[in-house]
Amino acid sequence: MTNTLSKRLLMCGTALAIAASGCATGSSSTASPEPLAKMPNAAIPGTAKVYALALPPPGSASGGDTGLGFAASKAKRAKGELPSYAEAMLEPAELGDLTNDEGQQHLSSTKVSDIMNRHVNEIFQGCVLREIKQTRMSRVSIQMVISGKGEVTGATTKPGSKPFQNCVSRKLIAINFPKFSAPRMGAEYTFSFE
Repeated sequence: MTNTLSKRLLMCGTALAIAASGCATGSSSTASPEPLAKMPNAAIPGTAKVYALALPPPGSASGGDTGLGFAASKAKRAKGELPSYAEAMLEPAELGDLTNDEGQQHLSSTKVSDIMNRHVNEIFQGCVLREIKQTRMSRVSIQMVISGKGEVTGATTKPGSKPFQNCVSRKLIAINFPKFSAPRMGAEYTFSFE
């Protein structure tokens, strides 16, 4: 009886091993296999909205009431990191001479879109492709503070993990925008991928 049981277990184990290897190597069965999740091929150029010296409207990705965080923002920048959009917007800003009638200029949404679209593939290749393995997403929203010197000084990226947000922040630090006369401005850049 033990011999018969051993033969049956061996045959059953062999059948399972063959079936498993057939699945792993692409069995020639007539049944359609489950399609694998499709990895995105490329980022689609995005669009930008701009905000002049104000927090985004309540209800947007990082709008709302946040405590003042100037010291935290400076400490993050000293370590080569970016503070959040809200933290950077809450920092004091030197407004300069407001007696002239020229006003303070900031970048247009078209200009911000153009510059970000030049760098979107770096963000997609360097950050999104790694994150998409663990976070379900089809579009990314980046709210950023751009100083009058053309540097990104704060950002909030949604959705994604903290390592993903840090990756995007490192890419943003390397982007240079044209200088403008206002001390800073806010912008929200959104892109999707297929």
